Amino acid sequence: MKMKRFLCTVMTVVLTASLIGCNVGNKPGTDPATDPLPEPDVQPIENQAQNTVSDPFPDAEIIIFDTFEDGEGFEWGTYSNGGTFTLACENGEMVADISKVGNLDYSCQISRDGFELNQDAVYGISFDIRSDIDRAMQWRFQLNGGDYHAYYMEDNVPIGPEAKTISATFTMEEATDPAPRFCFNLGIFDGMDADAAHKVYIDNFKFVLVDGSNAKEAEGLAKAVTLKVNQVGYKPDDVKKVVATIHDPVESFDICDAATGEVVYTGKFATDYVMSTNGDGRTFTGDFSDFNTEGEYYISANGIEDNSYNFTIGKNVFDDVAKSTVRMLYLQRCGCELDKELAGKFAHKECHTGKAKIYGTEDYIDVSGGWHDAGDYGRYIVAGAKTVADLFLTYEDSSRSRGDDYDIPESGNGIPDILDEARYELDFMLKMQAANGGVYHKVTCAVFPGTVMPEEETDELIVCPISTTATGDFAAVMAKASVIYKDIDADFASECLEASKKAYAYLEANAGADKTGFINPSDISTGEYPDDHISDEYLWAAVELYLVTGDASYQDKIIDLINTTFRAGLGWADMGHYAMYDYLKAKGIYGAGDAVRVKNEETNVNESDEDFIRRTFTEKMTSFAEDALEKSKSDPYFSCMRVYPWGSNMTIANTGILYRMMYNMTGDEIYDQYARHQIDYLLGINPTGYCYVTSAGTLSPEHPHHRPSQFVGEVMPGMLVGGPNSEPADPYASIVLKDKINGSCYVDNDTAYSINEITIYWNSPLIYLLQVYR
Repeated sequence: MKMKRFLCTVMTVVLTASLIGCNVGNKPGTDPATDPLPEPDVQPIENQAQNTVSDPFPDAEIIIFDTFEDGEGFEWGTYSNGGTFTLACENGEMVADISKVGNLDYSCQISRDGFELNQDAVYGISFDIRSDIDRAMQWRFQLNGGDYHAYYMEDNVPIGPEAKTISATFTMEEATDPAPRFCFNLGIFDGMDADAAHKVYIDNFKFVLVDGSNAKEAEGLAKAVTLKVNQVGYKPDDVKKVVATIHDPVESFDICDAATGEVVYTGKFATDYVMSTNGDGRTFTGDFSDFNTEGEYYISANGIEDNSYNFTIGKNVFDDVAKSTVRMLYLQRCGCELDKELAGKFAHKECHTGKAKIYGTEDYIDVSGGWHDAGDYGRYIVAGAKTVADLFLTYEDSSRSRGDDYDIPESGNGIPDILDEARYELDFMLKMQAANGGVYHKVTCAVFPGTVMPEEETDELIVCPISTTATGDFAAVMAKASVIYKDIDADFASECLEASKKAYAYLEANAGADKTGFINPSDISTGEYPDDHISDEYLWAAVELYLVTGDASYQDKIIDLINTTFRAGLGWADMGHYAMYDYLKAKGIYGAGDAVRVKNEETNVNESDEDFIRRTFTEKMTSFAEDALEKSKSDPYFSCMRVYPWGSNMTIANTGILYRMMYNMTGDEIYDQYARHQIDYLLGINPTGYCYVTSAGTLSPEHPHHRPSQFVGEVMPGMLVGGPNSEPADPYASIVLKDKINGSCYVDNDTAYSINEITIYWNSPLIYLLQVYR
């Protein structure tokens, strides 16, 4: 989950990138030597001295005109990759104060967003520029994401102490871009002294439309399909729904054979509509649960022009997508070669195998292995722990998940492949534990790479400082691993338990002193995964160790933490449900048959510690589940959300796990039904009509923010994208979705990292649901 923060003062704006789950690929420009450009229609205007040139575009329509007189309304950002500089407005100029130019042309970059480039339109640009030293620079209009290629640029432009006005016109020859970026690249250029501190001054920046007579407007978002179904399909005995998004009532619908068009079933829509909270109006729901003939179908209805996408009814309808979502983890493996026979176009050589430097020291350690977290190649303990926890839940709650035939290198070894896959991450996590028991938060490079395959990210790896949240998650998942692998590899299970105890001891000594959680060092801009609430991770660790060892000291800590405040949840930040569910599975849910012996000073009657924990956990889980279920039942798409956060598809999948947990503990069929409906949402019954798993269904994401997919030019299958975001946080999505709300805020574009990225821990709860219901 990626966010960009803009840190602003009246006189300065510094753009920094903060990652939650993973971030935009922060290579803001490509190397012109390796990124040949088509010859644009360019008409350079001779450089002239500042204040002596008349306006080169007197009759053009002004798009941007920045004079930097007082710093108000300052909309310029900065990016650095090995360079060091600040940006301010001084004496009516924008001033880049550069202390280190770095080793790339874009190591020091100034950028401006907030405009559109229309195909076949002619644009003009002019600005005044000077520098304390003689040097070169580059300016460019570029794609703001993906490969960041230039639409038009001028490279190696000489500047020096004498101010000059630079002007040019160009034609936008590519498809209209509603959210491009303009950049000044002020990093290293040939002939420069890399150590020479200096300032670059920019004034009177003007960007205009010279001729828009042939301009092509940006393509709008396609209208969502009216009849929404689960595009993968339904098992014969499933509750089966179709949702029509239409203003006028529609009475009936037909299920048609996909091959012949023959009507094989006619059903009724509910007469009452439900008003969607997603800006898509009235919705009518139809039920065809009593139609269970296997085959491939689509749905049509009188008065609705478009048909639904095809879907299948079959006993094994989820097998392929269930397999592909697990294989996604294999394709995200780090530190090993991916074989072409198994990985296909996503095969690559070994990556990130060199030793990594422990931040703030001169020490290096081996931390190879694990999974690439998301669209970038960082590896994060809190993200990996959530993913492994979901795989363990899957293994325990679904006997069908224990296959040994998922086409990964370990297939056929007699061990369930989901445990082989989890083991690959656990081996990496063990390497991330420091001698004092604490666990390093993450290992990444200092900045995000460009659009490259993983073996081509060759910057120095940095192991970031220990965090208590990473340590707590590590302690919990290692304790559980000692149980899961006990009969598979006893030595490994013992190693995991000892590592867990060691991490827990670190928590005991340090958790009380941690008031902020992990914060990125100032020179690290990769994913932060900030979390200043340690109580849920601490609780989870205590529960898992208590269940393994029976040591009363862990139970005492559980009670201590219950009496404070801990966060329930199944995300990378809020882990409480993992603790509560495992405890209640082992000890039993607190139900009506239990005597209510609440600790009460007046009666002097005490319930046992175990009953107190059971009751508290039961009440808390039930409260969360009932609240979510009430909202899901009143939503036409079964969603419990009314505002959609970054990574909302994880929230949907996690809610499905919560409902299934409640069904497993209570037997209440309504929880089972709505757990299954969360799959329906993710696979097509949602406001946009998308199946959000790549290469599944008819309409699924083709352009995720995922470097291997972007590099190969083909989408990796089996990835669950982040999905709708009520508050888009990337430039592209912010512009194209400005008129959308809530569950309609989705666009399939690889620059939309706050909408369309992927992560291992978004896949893992879906793995659980698909394996349970396959």
